[in-house]
This record gives sequence, structure tokens and C-alpha cells, in this order.
Amino acid sequence: MDREAVMNTFFTALNTYHALEDETRRAFEKLVRIREIPAGTKYLSADEVPVFVSYIYSGLFSYYFQYENGDTVIKKFFPENTFMASTSALIQHDKSRYAIDALEDSIVVEYSFTEFKHLLQKHHDLALFWINYLGRHWVVEKEHLEITHKYLSAKERYQDFLVASPTLAGRLQLQQIAAFLGITPTQLSRIRKSM
Repeated sequence: MDREAVMNTFFTALNTYHALEDETRRAFEKLVRIREIPAGTKYLSADEVPVFVSYIYSGLFSYYFQYENGDTVIKKFFPENTFMASTSALIQHDKSRYAIDALEDSIVVEYSFTEFKHLLQKHHDLALFWINYLGRHWVVEKEHLEITHKYLSAKERYQDFLVASPTLAGRLQLQQIAAFLGITPTQLSRIRKSM
């Protein structure tokens, strides 16, 4: 693994939300660590208090809730070039209702949310990154998903998924896509056959 390439990609991703000054970059670099996470690893367990935010350099994760009967609802997939966390639990410093699993061998850039918050107070540009990140992903994207899941048919939700995430469909198992769409694998098979 080329640490410099990973870090450059990480900071390029950060800068898409707001350009960071060199001083901020140097301070932030001191907080991060790079980890390799094998496929099948539980990155965060439900009922665990999360500590870290991770940038996905390579790989794929699912963010999901599992009912006592074993039914699983996948809230979100985190592919490469995205930031991953149980954000509401981090902000509230509370147990996560959701778990996060590595679906593929992955490389992440990980940093402590507590230490990140300290940096936010010192570096205005980093605070603007955070505001822009939350606005884009936890307001705009979330609003779209809420409307999609409430008002579109299962077939329309699947079509929306294929348009929004065209590269993910080939990397996921049928039951994972079905758990994201809120339908059974059998229903998804029927939808695929009808298209």
C-alpha cells in the first residue's frame, strides 16, 4: 500500500467539500491512520459506541440494522471515495443502532471523531468541510432516499438504485440489494426477470 497515494486521495476527497489550507492538512494528517480491513470483518457492532470516521480508499461496506428474527435492513452502502460512520451515534456519543460490515477487502483512512471535533474549533476551513459534507449527505441524499422508499414501487426503487449506483449492483449479492430496497430476494428476482 502506498501511504502517500492513499493520503493524497483522502485529501482530494476532503477538498471536494471545501479546500483545506496546508496548516489544516498537516494538523489533520497527525490524527489519521490507514487500516486494511478484510472482507467479512464487522467494523462496528450494533450497540457499540462508535469512535471513528473512516474514508474508504478502496472496498465496500454495508451500514445495516438487524432485527431479532434475523431480518436485515441495509440503510446505506459505503463504497470507495466515501466517508463512513454511524454519524448520529458519533454526534450523540451514544450506542449505534446500526452495524457496519466490510463486504470486500478494504483500505480505510480512519480518524477519531473527538479529535476531529477539536480540530474543527481551531480550523475554520475544516469546519466548512464538515458543514458541506453533512449538508450533501445527511440532508440532500437522505431526503431523496426517504422519498424514494416511501413513494416508489419496488421496481422503481430498484431502477433508481441502478441509476444512482450503477457500479454497486455487480458487487453486491441479491439479498444485500433486496435488504437495501426493503424487499425480499424473491421479489427482487421477479423484478429483474421483468426488466
